[in-house]
Amino acid sequence: MSDEQNGTAWADGSLREWRSLSVPLMSDAVVRAAAVFDGMRADLTGDGRVRLLSGRAHARRLLRHARSLRIAVAYDEEEILRAASVVARAEFDATGRTLAYVRPMALGARLTDEAGPCSLTIAAFAQETADHDATVRVQVSALRRPGPDSLPPQVKSVANYQLSRLARLGARAAGFDDALFLNPEGRLAEAAGAAVLVERDGRVFTPPSWEGCLPSITVDVMERIAAEVGIPFSRAPIPLPDVTAADGVALAGTLADLVDVSCLDDADIPPGPTIATLRRHFRSALSGSELSPLLEFSEFSSR
Repeated sequence: MSDEQNGTAWADGSLREWRSLSVPLMSDAVVRAAAVFDGMRADLTGDGRVRLLSGRAHARRLLRHARSLRIAVAYDEEEILRAASVVARAEFDATGRTLAYVRPMALGARLTDEAGPCSLTIAAFAQETADHDATVRVQVSALRRPGPDSLPPQVKSVANYQLSRLARLGARAAGFDDALFLNPEGRLAEAAGAAVLVERDGRVFTPPSWEGCLPSITVDVMERIAAEVGIPFSRAPIPLPDVTAADGVALAGTLADLVDVSCLDDADIPPGPTIATLRRHFRSALSGSELSPLLEFSEFSSR
């Protein structure tokens, strides 16, 4: 791999130089896209600890999705979290930043179909502080999320993200920031790399997983906060006209939390006041408000 690769890498038990990492070109990971991954938010706290937001939920999802694709992982949940904290701290030390995106990935890096453990890599990439005033312009993609009888979209696999890549490339070529996927029935599924929340009459809606979207850990957090502060929150099928005519639409993701969609194709979308309230409560919980217990953190202090 190129020495110019940014970020810090851990692989199969230790921190590694990028140039020492390789995957056989004829392995399952390359030829058949036998790989699953996840993404965590890591913060460096004021007292020097590494804090992983929803770390256990992300590690659990990685292991669950690896099992669904028959990829054997030799590490358990706790070992993945500990390794994630090690690589995040190394990235903080190298860059002087306090926010990072941490990506664990299980690769089928063997050359045969014989059973055996995969390779586990974890990379950390330092991030700038998010622009809380940012909005995105979104295009409805001509591509559709596949049905559950193909490669299930509910699995965070590398293969599934080829569709996201193509949809996002098309959207950006047309002057948009991101793409929105519909399912085979023409209802809302998700964005190219995020879940979608839709506001209508003071209520917040999001598609259930059977509508063709990845079960979002960030959405789970938002749902808990909504229940605590009295915001009606529902998981229900959402026809495209309900998105276009919504009182607000936002993308929900690991680092961005909730980002308003300002337009969908040629339709302007107003900022949703209920979504804004939910976003404010989430961000205050990140900073230590009374809602913080609703956010699961994994914290590590040792180097």
